[in-house]
Amino acid sequence: MVSLVAEDVDPTGSNTGHKGKPADVQLEPDDIVVLALAVEKFKADVTYVHNPEVACFKELLLSWGGLPTAANNTASAPGGAGEGGKTEQEVTKGPVSSDAAPAVMELDSDEEAVPQHKEMELPHGQLQDEFAAETEKPEEDPEMIPPDAGPYPALPPHGNADPSDARKKVLARVKQQANEAAARGDVSQAVAKYTEAIRTGGATALMLATRGALLLKLRRPCAAIRDCCAALVLNPDCGKAYHVRGVAHRKLGHWRRAHRDLSQGQRLDFSEDSVAVHMFVANKVGVLQDQKTGRWYANEGAKKAVELLFTAEGSEKRRKAPSIDLRIGQAVRISGLQKAPQLNGKRGIVQQVNPKDPDRWDVELRLERGRLEVKSIRSTNIIIVRAADAKTWKEEEAVHEEERRRREKEEKRWQEEDERKKRLQSRGSVATSFPDMDISEKLEAEMSCMPLDEEAMGLLRRLKPQEALDVLHQVGITTVGGNLSSFVKIKVRQRLGDPDSDDEAEKKRRADQAAKAAADIAAKVEARVKAQAAAEAVAAKHEREEARKAYNPEDDPADDNAVDSSSDEEDFDHLEAEAEAFPDSGYIEPEPTDEQTASMSRWKNEAVEALEIGDVVKALDRYSKVIAKGGATALMLTKRGELLLKQRRPCAAIKDCTAALAQNPDLGKAYRIRGIAQRKLGRWSEAHHDLVEGQRLDYDEGTAAVQKFVAEKERAAKAKRQRQGSGPDANKRARNR
Repeated sequence: MVSLVAEDVDPTGSNTGHKGKPADVQLEPDDIVVLALAVEKFKADVTYVHNPEVACFKELLLSWGGLPTAANNTASAPGGAGEGGKTEQEVTKGPVSSDAAPAVMELDSDEEAVPQHKEMELPHGQLQDEFAAETEKPEEDPEMIPPDAGPYPALPPHGNADPSDARKKVLARVKQQANEAAARGDVSQAVAKYTEAIRTGGATALMLATRGALLLKLRRPCAAIRDCCAALVLNPDCGKAYHVRGVAHRKLGHWRRAHRDLSQGQRLDFSEDSVAVHMFVANKVGVLQDQKTGRWYANEGAKKAVELLFTAEGSEKRRKAPSIDLRIGQAVRISGLQKAPQLNGKRGIVQQVNPKDPDRWDVELRLERGRLEVKSIRSTNIIIVRAADAKTWKEEEAVHEEERRRREKEEKRWQEEDERKKRLQSRGSVATSFPDMDISEKLEAEMSCMPLDEEAMGLLRRLKPQEALDVLHQVGITTVGGNLSSFVKIKVRQRLGDPDSDDEAEKKRRADQAAKAAADIAAKVEARVKAQAAAEAVAAKHEREEARKAYNPEDDPADDNAVDSSSDEEDFDHLEAEAEAFPDSGYIEPEPTDEQTASMSRWKNEAVEALEIGDVVKALDRYSKVIAKGGATALMLTKRGELLLKQRRPCAAIKDCTAALAQNPDLGKAYRIRGIAQRKLGRWSEAHHDLVEGQRLDYDEGTAAVQKFVAEKERAAKAKRQRQGSGPDANKRARNR
C-alpha cells in the first residue's frame, strides 16, 4: 500500500505557501495499475484529456498550471525533456511560476485542435486482396458468413514499441478482464477490453490474433482477417494468426486462401482443432496430403477419369477393338514371336481379352511335359486352328494330357519318396538317442530314474511290463523314506508268489532255473525261425515254378496290365536274403553281478555314442555284447534288429524281432521292424500282417506310408493268384499241388 500526503491548495490556483493539514491517501495495488494505465493512455494521446469521463483529471491538471499542447506531448520520451525544456517531473509537480510560460490550451477556444489517433499501417493493397472473392458465385454452405463492413476496431498506434514492465502488468490485467468477460459469454465486452489495451500501444501479435478470434465469434470475418494481418506484421511466425485467418477465409468461402493459411498455421503451431476444417478446405480445393512426407499434391484422378470418359481420346480408347476376332475357348497356335521364339508353334486355348490391352489375348499354352501356362499374346501372333486340323489337334491334345498325367504321377511319387526319406531320417535321428517309448521302454526309463539295485530291477523285469509299472507307481506314491529297493522286492515277490527269503542257495537255484529257461526259449525260437524260413523258401520256390509252368498270356483278361501295373514296377528297396550267420540271441541274466551290470551299461552307452556319430557297425557290436552277456531283453533285441535291417540283413532282423515277441507279445516296435524286413524280402502277406499288428499296438506315422504300399502290393498279388486259380489250367495246377 502506498501513502501520499496532499497539501491544501488555494481555490484560485495560486500557492499561498501555507501548508494545510496533511491528508493520508491510501492506494491499493489494483489502483496503481489503473493509474498506470491512465498515464500510458494520456502519454499516447494528450487529446484524451478533453473526454468528459476524465473531467476530474482535467481539473487536477488545470489546478497544477494548465494543460499540455499536442506539441508538448512528453509521451514520446518518457522521463525526458519536452518543449520549453521542462521535464516530466516539472510538468506534474504542482503550480509553476509565470516565468515558465507553459503552452496552454484554452478551454473556451473555438480553434482547439484535436489530433487524430494514428494507427499502424498494413502493406498496401493487402486487405483488398484478402477480402476479394475467389469466385463470382460462391458455393452454398450453411457455415458461410457474409462479409462485414467497417468500421473495424482500432489497431495499435504507429510505431508500436515493446511495452515496459509497468505496461506489461496493465496489459496482463486487461487480458484477464477480457478472458473473464469471454467466459461469461460477453464477447463484445471482451473485444472492448482488448481494443482499449491495443489502442494505447504495446500490443502483441498474440493479442491481435486473440481479438480476431473473438471478432470471428461475433460473425465479423473481415475484421478478424484485418487483425490477423496486423498480427503477422508484428510477428510473421504467429501460428494462431494463421489459424484464425484461415478459419475466417473458410467462413467467407475463400477456399484457396483458407488452405494457404491453415497449412502454414499447422506447420508453425499444430492444432487438433484445425484438422477437420483443414481437411474440409483441402477437399474443396482438390488437393491431397501424402501421409508419409506431409506434402500436398493435386488430386487429378477424378479429372483424368472424366477426360477419358467424355473426351475424344477416351472415346477412341473405348471404341478400339482387337485386330482379330476370337471367342473364348477357341483353339489357336502361336507364331512370329521375336522375344520368346521358344513359344512359336505352341498350341493354346483362348481365355479372354487382356484387360490392359484390347489388342492382346490371354492364351493358355500347352508346354513340354504336359505343363500349362497362360500368356498374353498380341493378336498378330495368333493363328486360328481350322476345322481341317481338328483331328491332329485332338491327337496332340491327347498326347499332352497323357504327358501331364505321367508328370503329375512322377511328381507325386517323388514327393512321397522325399517325405518318406525325411520321415525316416528324422525318426532315425530321434531313435538313435531317444527311441519310441513303448511299454517296455517306459519300464526301463522308470527304473533308471529310481534308486533301485540290480536285484530289484531283475525282479521287476520278471513281471509283465504293465504290472511292473503299477508296482513302481504304487511305490512312488506310498514310499516316503527307507530302503526303496527292499520295498520293491517285497511287492514283486508277492505278485510272483516267491517266498520272501534272502537265502543265498535259494537265490542261486532261482537264477539257474531262469538261465536254463531263457536258454531253452532262445533255442526254441531259433529253431522255429529257421524252420519257418526254410519252409517259406521252399513254398515260394515251388509256387514260382508252378506259376511259370501254368501261366498262359492268352488266358489273362485284357486289363491284366492295369491291375498288376503296380506289382510289375521295379522295387528299388528289395533285398535278397543274406548268407551271413545269424547273431546269437543271448539270454537274460536274472541277477547279474556288479561287474556284468557295469559292463552292460558301458556297452549301451558306447552304442548310443556310436549311433550319434553314424557308426552303425560299432553300435551293432556293442548291442550284441550286451545280449550275449545276459541283457537279451525284448527291447534290446528289437534295437539290434533295427540296426541289422540298416545293415541290409533282413533275415537276421526278423530273427531278433521274433525272439523279442516271444518275450513280449505286445511290443509294437518289434512288429514294425519285422514287417519292414518282410517288405524288403518281398513277402507282402507277412509284411502286411506284422505292420497292421504293429500299428494297432503302437501307431507310428512314419510307418503308415510303408503299410499303405505293402497293402497295395498284397492286394495285387492276391488278385493275380485269384486270376490264376480261375483259369482253364486251374484244375491241373490243383492236382499238381
